[in-house]
Amino acid sequence: MTKKHGYKECSTEELVRLYESAASEHGQANRRGDYRAGNPAADTVAAIYRELRSRGLEHQRMLLPLLLSSDIGVRTWAGAHALEFEPRQGEAILLDIAKREGIEGFNAEMTLKVWREGNLRFP
Repeated sequence: MTKKHGYKECSTEELVRLYESAASEHGQANRRGDYRAGNPAADTVAAIYRELRSRGLEHQRMLLPLLLSSDIGVRTWAGAHALEFEPRQGEAILLDIAKREGIEGFNAEMTLKVWREGNLRFP
């Protein structure tokens, strides 16, 4: 499935699975320091989130189970997006991740900082 088309035809459940896969891929690439591999995955996550948002709040909320994922990359992306529609849950996850060392902790900390300043823009 390409970033430019195809998401509108997907069920919300399928979009959530694709989001989870791309978020995991992005997190793994970041941990390896392979941003060339990570950037396309981030673009995919953003495109899927735009589609979910266009469908309404009930569809965005389908991402909430991902806050409990064993994959920190998935939790980080879902937590960041949840700030828009379930801020308490998103903030709680990101606060927990921000306690960690490494790229995940740094990313969560920066996401929270920008969000609290009112400058976080969602795709």
